[in-house]
Amino acid sequence: MAAQQHERRPRRGHDDAAPTGGPPAPEESPPTALPRPGAPAERAAAEVADLEVPADHLEELEHVGEAFKAAFAHHPAGVAIITARGPEGPVGLTASSVSSVSVVPPILGFSLQARQGSAALLAEADSFLVHLLDAENLELARSFAVSGAPRFGPDMPWKYLETGEPRLLGVARVLRAVPLARIKAGPALVFNAAVVDVLGHEGTGIPLVYHRRRFHELNDRSALDPEA
Repeated sequence: MAAQQHERRPRRGHDDAAPTGGPPAPEESPPTALPRPGAPAERAAAEVADLEVPADHLEELEHVGEAFKAAFAHHPAGVAIITARGPEGPVGLTASSVSSVSVVPPILGFSLQARQGSAALLAEADSFLVHLLDAENLELARSFAVSGAPRFGPDMPWKYLETGEPRLLGVARVLRAVPLARIKAGPALVFNAAVVDVLGHEGTGIPLVYHRRRFHELNDRSALDPEA
């Protein structure tokens, strides 16, 4: 098979102003005739990719989509919340696509449906925080997964870091990252990001995972191997 050609695009600045991003569904904004907050970032997000993977030749695979979705519904994934500072305040969303790419240097990856809402603003951010969730963070995961749910309110402890990103204080493990590449693949942006700081690394919580469109916790009863 011939190698795919990737089109390099110049990275946009911020003159306009910053899974399968997050479960259970991407955010949707109601139709309106008035300009919506974040609309300039949404336009910019459509062109923010550093690379674009040509996908026209994949249109004949549309029939595989439902089987593909069903297959991944049975594949558990960790749960994270990604936050950044937008032009009008903090933004964030729940994501099940975060993964470790490299340890040396520390690089992570994730994807966003970066066409509207919080995803569009995150796509334009120069830095962001990746909060790795435990089961005790279930309500946070739900709040950041549902469009219109309250976020960053007085009942949700958070603060801006000196570097500008909004940190959720109830999450034990938080990674500060800066984007290395944004790759446009079909309707999604696939990120590679360098982890430049680790804010807390306690590993005593019960992991939160997403499986078959539901949140689950992992505990000792789920272990199949003897304790090391």
